Amino acid sequence: MGLDLGTRDRDVAAAIVEHFPGDPYVAFHSPRYATVLKLVERYLARVEHRVLDVGPSTLTELLRDQFALPVDTLGFTPDRPSDRGNHYLFDLNDAQWPERWRQDLPRYDVVVMAEVIEHLHTSPRLVLGFLYTLMRPGGVLIVQTPNAVRLGARLKLLAGRNPYALIREDIANPDHFREYTLRELRDYAGGAGLTVRDCTYASYFDIRYAGRRDGGRPSPWLLLAMDLLYKAMPPRLRTGLTVVAQRTS
Repeated sequence: MGLDLGTRDRDVAAAIVEHFPGDPYVAFHSPRYATVLKLVERYLARVEHRVLDVGPSTLTELLRDQFALPVDTLGFTPDRPSDRGNHYLFDLNDAQWPERWRQDLPRYDVVVMAEVIEHLHTSPRLVLGFLYTLMRPGGVLIVQTPNAVRLGARLKLLAGRNPYALIREDIANPDHFREYTLRELRDYAGGAGLTVRDCTYASYFDIRYAGRRDGGRPSPWLLLAMDLLYKAMPPRLRTGLTVVAQRTS
């Protein structure tokens, strides 16, 4: 794909949108994808280029194309080999039973878990503990998840509304069981034996595309104003969290 990751995040995001024309989901997440790609590039410079993406998605393809290497994936479907990266079956909710942890998987230098942890009903300490076993010493885990105390959630609470969606009946897509604060993620990472090396609050969703997924769309001027507001607000009120944690031994 050959994105120029030395440019501004918004330029990288725009290039991603151009590469997937007409896909509103990719457009909505493109700033977040740009954040992950830049972090992976930073840490790949120090390691041996073995990468796992938890939950196959468009981001997996971006990682493969950008860095011209196989990227393995972990998810619900059966094991499947590929020259683009192997897929391995494991439901992270099963991390609550250590006897079910897979012992036959490779070890990785970079593990990406982007917008996954909030969909799990198992404690993050157990989930991160399992992922720890998949990391080589010195390897890093990149976690992205919504910021539980973002401005929008606080305003809904003030208005007497629950800011979080109801759990769906579809077990394959239950929505968010739990969202986390930065302090909680730090504590969970430490409890799993990981050392937090970097953490960032960012509003890395392009909300101009948000309404297009369900048919309705507010005024583009309103969306642009909201986008600018999120970028200007104090970091702790922004929409997303990115944490980089390292296995040091």
